[in-house]
Amino acid sequence: MAKRIIESHPAVLAKLQGKEVLETIRVSGGRAVSAEIVVFHPGLISGVSNGALCAAFGADIVHLNHYDVEKPQIAGMTSTNEGKDTWAKAGVSIFQKDEVEGPPSDFLETLGFGRTIWDLRQSIGRVCSLSLEVDFDGADAPKGRLSTPETARKAIDQGAAYLTLVGTPAHSTEVLANNFRKLRQSLGESAMLVAGRMPWGGSRVGMPDFLHADEVEVMIKAGADMVMLPAPGTMPNATMEAITDAVSMAHKLGAVAEITIGTTQESSDEGTVRRLALDSRLTGADLFQIGDGGYSGMTIPENILAFAIAIKGRRHTYRRMALQMQA
Repeated sequence: MAKRIIESHPAVLAKLQGKEVLETIRVSGGRAVSAEIVVFHPGLISGVSNGALCAAFGADIVHLNHYDVEKPQIAGMTSTNEGKDTWAKAGVSIFQKDEVEGPPSDFLETLGFGRTIWDLRQSIGRVCSLSLEVDFDGADAPKGRLSTPETARKAIDQGAAYLTLVGTPAHSTEVLANNFRKLRQSLGESAMLVAGRMPWGGSRVGMPDFLHADEVEVMIKAGADMVMLPAPGTMPNATMEAITDAVSMAHKLGAVAEITIGTTQESSDEGTVRRLALDSRLTGADLFQIGDGGYSGMTIPENILAFAIAIKGRRHTYRRMALQMQA
């Protein structure tokens, strides 16, 4: 039987992949916590990556947004020479010049060009997951962020423990399902895939803002192992009943469910975050994620702590905070 993710040592979390992660979440009794970051934002605190801050404040999983497999970057980590070359060819150069010396030069070195997801995982001892953009006719996201089989394979090779594909109301159910069918066929059964929908960019008439129970069934049958749903109260019509029904459908079909606060309410006061966390627990979901809305590519660290304590209590939160890679 898999060991619970909330108790696993950082050295183990740094290596877990695919369905291994799925099972560690499944057996954690609805207490697994994820925190989200935007990889190109400089660290909220100088000298530390946002991923490290999320880990320090109780996250079991660090979820990455805007990571490009063709131009890897984890801001807050020291850039590699190879990474500098790659980004220079793309038109972004940070090679030191005579007029850039001292602190400004040091800052440029910490933009993390060339750093991969594996680098972050080995540094912080966490499962790290990645969001990809929906691939469809007219998609304008960079190739290295689209949910194509080629990009997905590179993402996993570069350290992504699992892949999340989040559509918007602009993407039909069939478009999302086709993306999952292609990824599953290419990656095989060992990969872990997550399906979701959020109203980024605004709602559309006649299209739901999030996955309802009927769409959850379609996504799982198309290849998703986990569905991502909004926390009750974080968007219109995201009622306790609607979200609980979607979670129940996922469980009925053998999948797991993730609840996320991804509407910038994650940067509210701690009391609001606690309430959203507790309401989310009532849905019966397995994994709970706090989004990246905040000051610099992550939410307020104290809110991650409040969220984690509300979801899994002080015992598991403090253990996660205290365990070190070297121990």
